[in-house]
Amino acid sequence: MKEVARFDLHQRVQHILMASSFVVLAVTGLPQKFDDLAVSQAFIAALGGLDSVRLAHRVAAFVMLFDCAYHVVYLFWLIVVRRRRAFGMVATPQDLRDIFHSLRWFLGLTRTKPAFDRYAYMEKFDYWAVFWGIAIIGGSGLALMFPVAVTAILPGVVIPVAFVAHSDEAVLAVGWIVFVHLFYAHLSPRVFPMDRSIFTGKTPLTVAREHHPRWVARFTEDASKGGSVAGAPADMLASSERGITP
Repeated sequence: MKEVARFDLHQRVQHILMASSFVVLAVTGLPQKFDDLAVSQAFIAALGGLDSVRLAHRVAAFVMLFDCAYHVVYLFWLIVVRRRRAFGMVATPQDLRDIFHSLRWFLGLTRTKPAFDRYAYMEKFDYWAVFWGIAIIGGSGLALMFPVAVTAILPGVVIPVAFVAHSDEAVLAVGWIVFVHLFYAHLSPRVFPMDRSIFTGKTPLTVAREHHPRWVARFTEDASKGGSVAGAPADMLASSERGITP
């Protein structure tokens, strides 16, 4: 079975770091936010008490911040050093057309499914949501972790503001992951029980043709012209990691 090389090793490692740190942050942060609930108190006690929960929360936070820095360096290497002309996660007018096409398809106004490129608009939204989430949650979390240093520079009101921003943005992030991302990436009938491509780096060519036909058409055309094949079927590549960039 032919497979399409979809994610490189760096992207897979970054996703694993992000997902694992997010889970730890969620399971240690939500009980602290809703600490008046008996289930939260029992959970905190089971993990060794509040100090242990806070320590795990902070370690996971630094892992996530490291992962974010890792990704920024990766983008610099990809775009500046390797001089990639296109970055697949940038929104384009085609994404807006795809949104309206999807709405028409959902409502039964058209029988043709939207033909996505390598990354669909929902995947791009997921990607950029991490950036503003990191900025809000990470920035406010650092303020809460180092209040004395922060208030030596900024007015004291920044600490309660940071608490509200950190807490509410975290609930929003958890809600999005649980009700949207998990369905889209794991529970949707098209990928159930999960889309393994972010872990294996590859997706079956038949699946790519069905859900990302514009991408397949593009690298097929490039291959026919003898050009660079970005994300070509893995069995056409000398290495499974070759040519895999956004």
